[in-house]
Amino acid sequence: MAAALSLLALFLALALFDAAPLLPFWLHAALAPVFALAIAVLLWKAWRVERPSAEEVARRLERDSHVAHRPLAMLADRLATGDGTLWQAHRARMEREALGLRPGWPDPVLPARDPLGLRFAVLLLLIIAAAGARSDLSERLARAVDPYSHRPALDSDTLEVWIVPPAYTGLGQTLLKPGQGAVTVPAGSRARAVTSWRGWTGSALSAGGDAALFAEDGRAELVLKSGPSLDVRLGLRMAASWPITLQADQPPSIAITQPPKGDERGRLLAEVEASDDYGLTRAWIEILPVEGRAEPLRLDLTLPRDRPRQARLSLRADLADHDWAGAKVRLTFKAEDGAGQVGETAPVETVLPEREFRNVLARALISWRKQLSAAPRQGPEIAEELRQILGQPDAFGGDERVFLALSVTRHMLMGDDFERDRMRSLLWYAATRLEDGGLPAAEKTLEEARDRLDRALADKADPAELARLVEQLRAAMEQWMEALAELGLEESIIPPDGGTPAADLAEMLDHLRGLAETGNREGLRHRLEQLSRMLAEMGTPRKGRGADPAAAEAMRRLRDLTQRQQDLLDRSFRKAPPPDDQMAPDEDMPMPRRKPSARETAEARKDAAEQKALRQALEQLAKSMPQPPDSLAEAQRSMRGAESSLSEGEWGDAAEQQAEAVKRLQDGARQMMERMEAAQGKGSPGLVPRDPFGRALNGSSFADDGRTKVPGRSDTMRAREILQELRRRSGDTGRPEPERDYLKRLLKPY
Repeated sequence: MAAALSLLALFLALALFDAAPLLPFWLHAALAPVFALAIAVLLWKAWRVERPSAEEVARRLERDSHVAHRPLAMLADRLATGDGTLWQAHRARMEREALGLRPGWPDPVLPARDPLGLRFAVLLLLIIAAAGARSDLSERLARAVDPYSHRPALDSDTLEVWIVPPAYTGLGQTLLKPGQGAVTVPAGSRARAVTSWRGWTGSALSAGGDAALFAEDGRAELVLKSGPSLDVRLGLRMAASWPITLQADQPPSIAITQPPKGDERGRLLAEVEASDDYGLTRAWIEILPVEGRAEPLRLDLTLPRDRPRQARLSLRADLADHDWAGAKVRLTFKAEDGAGQVGETAPVETVLPEREFRNVLARALISWRKQLSAAPRQGPEIAEELRQILGQPDAFGGDERVFLALSVTRHMLMGDDFERDRMRSLLWYAATRLEDGGLPAAEKTLEEARDRLDRALADKADPAELARLVEQLRAAMEQWMEALAELGLEESIIPPDGGTPAADLAEMLDHLRGLAETGNREGLRHRLEQLSRMLAEMGTPRKGRGADPAAAEAMRRLRDLTQRQQDLLDRSFRKAPPPDDQMAPDEDMPMPRRKPSARETAEARKDAAEQKALRQALEQLAKSMPQPPDSLAEAQRSMRGAESSLSEGEWGDAAEQQAEAVKRLQDGARQMMERMEAAQGKGSPGLVPRDPFGRALNGSSFADDGRTKVPGRSDTMRAREILQELRRRSGDTGRPEPERDYLKRLLKPY
C-alpha cells in the first residue's frame, strides 16, 4: 500500500511540476497509464496479502503483554477431568490476566524495505509541487493526464489547413480558422494541411470517404470530392473539423442579343451575351450549311479581358468571299469556361450575307468564280473570256493590279489542274478592286491589325508589344483613309464642326499609343472599344448613295476655311497683350495704347492681308452655293471687323472678331450637313430631332452637330503642360508651404 501511495504521490508531483509535457509524446502518452497500472498492481498485491489468523493474533498480543502463560489460549480450553473448583479458580486468574493484555508498539517493516526513505522524498516533492502549482493546479493535472492538451491542434505553429480552389476559378487560397463555420468551396478544390506535430501513426486528413495520411514531412493533400466535413485527426484525437459544401461548377451561358444579319458589304453582324460563374476562357461561332455535309466554319470571338465573368461579344466577320455566301446556314454560338464546360445557343438559321456588286465586270468575275467552284471543267472557257477582257484595258479602267490578277488567273485556268483557293482569291480581289479600288484590302488590313491588338490585350502582352501593335494599327488606319481618299469617299464622313476624320482618328491613335507605352491595359482596351465603335458608326461609304458631289466639295472648302481661320485666331491670341496690361495700376481708367513697333506693324498688315483673303474666299464659296447658310454672311462681317482691327495692330479686338467668325463658320457647316442629310432622305432641313441640349438625334452615339465644344488636340496638350507645371511646383521645396498645400489640393483629383 505504501508503494502504491508513493507512486501516486510521485505522479502527482510530476504533474504539478508540469514536467510531463516536456517528455517525448510517446513517453508522455504512456506516463499516466504506466503509473495507473503500477498502482493497480501494488493495490492488487496488497489485497492479496494473507491476513494473520486469530491464534497468531492472540500469541502476538500475549507476547507483547509479557505474560508468563497464555491466558487467551487457556480461556479457550475446557476441563476434561479433575477437580472443578481448582479449574474455576485457575480460569478466574487467567481471565484477570487476559484483561490486562495490551498491544505493544508497532513493528514496521518499511524501514527494512526502504532503507533510503524514498517515500518521504516523494512526499516532500508533492508538497513542494503543490505549493508552486496553486494558480493552475487543474490545468497542470489535465496536461499530465491528456498528452494532446499541451499541443493545440489549431495553433498556426502546429497545424495549418487551407483550401486551394482549381486554377480556372481565379479564386485565391482560403486558410481555415479555428471555430470557423460552414465553408463553401468549388468542386475539385484541394485541401492541404501541414503540421509540426509528431505523434503516433494514423494521423490523416479526411473528407467523406477519402483520406490522406500525413507524410514524414508533416504534409497531407486531399482532393475534395464529397462532404459533409473536412477532418484532421492527429493520432487518436480529432484535432479539427469543418463543415464543407462543394459547389459544382456551372457551364457557361450564352444568349443572342442581336440576331445575325448582314450589311451591304457582305459582313455578318451579331451580338451575344455570355457569362460564367468563374470566368469565360473563349467564345466562338460555328457555321454549318443547312444542306449537305461539311466541316463547320469556326469564327473566334474576342473576349474583352482575361476570364471575364460576363461579357457582351460582337461578331463582325467578312464572309462575302466564302463558298457559303448567299446560302442558308445554321449558326451556333458557343462559350467555354476554365473547366472545359461548353455552353451554346440554340442553332439559328439564316442566309449568309452575299455582297452585291454594281460594276458589270465585277459581277461577271464573281459569277465565273462560282461556276469554277462548282464545275472546274469550265476553266478553259472562262480563260478565253478573260483573254478577251485583257485585250480591252478600258473594261477595267487600265488598272495594272486588276490586269495582273486576271492574267495570273487566266494562266492558271489554261492548265489541266489549278489551285482552287488561289483562283478564288484572285478573282475576288479583282472584283472588289473594280468595285471599290484598294478599299477592301485596306479594310481587311485594318480589321487584322485591330484583332491582333485585341488578342494582345487578352494575352497580357508587354507594353513594348502593345506599342508595336498600335503602330501597326496606325499604319493600317492611314492606308484605309488613303483608300477612301482615292475613291473620293472621305467627304461623306466629314464631321460638321470643321474637323477632319484623319485628325480625329489621329488624336485617338495618339491616345492609344500613350496608353500602350505606359502599360495602361484597361484604358487601352476602353479606347480601342471607342475606336471600334467610331469606325462602325462611320461605316464604309459607297458610291451611289445619293451624296451630292457639289455639296461635298462645298463642305470640304468650308472645312478648310474654318481651319485656316482657327489658325489665324490662335496667332492673334498669342500676340494679344494680357488684359492687365490695358489697365492702370491704381485706377480703373484704361491706359493709353502702346504704339506698335515697325516689326509688329508689318506682322499685323500681313495677318490683315491673310484675313482679307479668307473673307474673299468665303464670299466666293457663298456665291457658288444655291442657298448659302445665313451664318456665312455673319462670318463675313466678323472677318471684315477682324481685318480692320489687324490693320490697326489691335490683336485683342481681332481675336474676338475671329473667334466669332469661327463660331459662325461652324454653324454654317452644321446647317450644310443637315441639308445634305435631308437630301439623302435622312430628314428635312430645320426638322432634325434634337435632345434638350440642342444636339441632333440621329441614332448615333458619336454624332455631333457642331454645337458641342470638344477640346482639340492643342487644348489637350496645353492642359497636359499646365498639369505638369503644377506638379513641378508642388514638388519644389523652396516654395512657401501654404502655396505647396494649395497646389496639392489642386492636384488631388488628378
